[in-house]
Amino acid sequence: MTQITKDCGTSKRRTTSGRNERGTAIGTGLTPDTRDFTQLADEFEALSASRAAQAQLVADRAAGALGSTLDALATLREEDSPDAVIAEAPRALCRARIFDRVLWSEVRGSMWMPRAMYTVDDEVRRQIDGITDGVAVALASPLIEAEVVRRRTPALVNDAPDEPRAYAPLVTLAHCRDYVVAPVVAMSSVIGLLHADRAPDAPPLAEADRDLLRLFADGVGVLYERAVLTRRAEEQRRSVAEVCDAAARALADLDGATGISLEAGAPAKSRAAVQPVRPNGEPRESNRLSRLTAREREVLALLASGATNAQLADRLTVAESTVKSHVKHILHKLGTGNRAGAIACYLRESRIDERWSR
Repeated sequence: MTQITKDCGTSKRRTTSGRNERGTAIGTGLTPDTRDFTQLADEFEALSASRAAQAQLVADRAAGALGSTLDALATLREEDSPDAVIAEAPRALCRARIFDRVLWSEVRGSMWMPRAMYTVDDEVRRQIDGITDGVAVALASPLIEAEVVRRRTPALVNDAPDEPRAYAPLVTLAHCRDYVVAPVVAMSSVIGLLHADRAPDAPPLAEADRDLLRLFADGVGVLYERAVLTRRAEEQRRSVAEVCDAAARALADLDGATGISLEAGAPAKSRAAVQPVRPNGEPRESNRLSRLTAREREVLALLASGATNAQLADRLTVAESTVKSHVKHILHKLGTGNRAGAIACYLRESRIDERWSR
């Protein structure tokens, strides 16, 4: 479709595409002679290549930071105690060269307490070590750390000196420009916080840094919980081993006292064949109870009947402190750690005496 217009009495034909019959662009002032489209394409290609290179550089840095974070967690796997995991965590993260400074804080109830900081800047470390001793900060709104603990999510704080929700004393002391903070969760509770930042002349922190700290904090929580469970399992193993050893000793004592073998498959023996006979005809005296004085045996017998210290003192007409002294001596002589063990020993030895006297 064309339009016909008149210009100074002369008709000119113009197409609706914006070009006249000579092919010159209308209103742009550009002609194929004034614009080198080949050069424009080359510039566009160069710009695209530059942006692609920048994107690749960012991706490479992100991949390197992720690998360094995982390497830092791998070093913590070598720690076998919960305290060692916590003590080594900030040091391992700084060694990964992701952050320049890392602060570990303990969370207890509604308070958070800075405990340890690792940094290559010894002067700042000394200053922070001096001011954080005994410091306890309330996890109250609008403090950023309070929100981090409540929601169990990390936070990125830009322009920290001007951020009213940041903890001003720490920001001022460390000359902190920006920082990231993440909670460490273990055993279904927030046990601590990790703060991290970079030197003032380093590039500003971004969301990727926040996510890296979160990954590291989650790993620290898992390793801490593993160390706690491993320690508990080891304690239970030792406890079971001690119980089994005690049971084995008790069975051995009973075996020797009655003359009847308690081992599986042992042939049965008649009582007459195994009944020891004492020269004076007196009943057997327990090897363990024989270590006690007559007064201590009396106290132990009353303990076995369920009497309290006050009842023992009234029954024996002595002071309660004297009863406690007797009990202490009894536990020491019998090699038991508590009254329940002493009473169990008394009942076992009493049963052996009964069998011996039959």
